[in-house]
Amino acid sequence: MAKTKITVALIHGLTIGETLHREVVLREATAGDVLDAQAESERLMMVPNHDGGFEPMLVVSPSRVGIEVLRRQIVSVGDISGPIELAVLKRLNPEDLNLLLAKSEQLDGAAVSQTQDGATQRGRDDSDRSAADKADVGDRDTHRVE
Repeated sequence: MAKTKITVALIHGLTIGETLHREVVLREATAGDVLDAQAESERLMMVPNHDGGFEPMLVVSPSRVGIEVLRRQIVSVGDISGPIELAVLKRLNPEDLNLLLAKSEQLDGAAVSQTQDGATQRGRDDSDRSAADKADVGDRDTHRVE
C-alpha cells in the first residue's frame, strides 16, 4: 500500500541555509515512526518512591513524542529531504508548526479511519448477521451457547 502524502503551504516559511522554503510534504506515520519517537522522547529521571527516597525511571514526554513523529513524517521541506532535524524544526514560526501538527493529525486520522473500516469489513459479506440477532445463529442451543 502506498503511503498517503500531502503538500502543506507554510504561512511564514522556513529558512534552511539561505533559502526560504514554503512547502512541506508530509506522509502518514508508520508504527516505526511512533516507536522511534517514543524511544527518542524517553528521559531518565529521578522520581519519588513510596519510601520517601528517589529512584530512576524512564519518563516519556507526550508533546515530545508528537514532535518526533512529525519530524519523521516530513518527506521534504522545499527541495530538502526529510526527516528534518529537531533543531531545524524548532526554527519554524509557531503558526507554521501548529499548521503542520494539524495536517499531520488529519493525515493520520484518515489513515486510522481507513484501517478501521478495512478491519471492520474484513472477511464479511452481505449475508453476515450480527450475533445479537434473535434469529438462530450457527448451532446455538436455547441458552445461546454454541
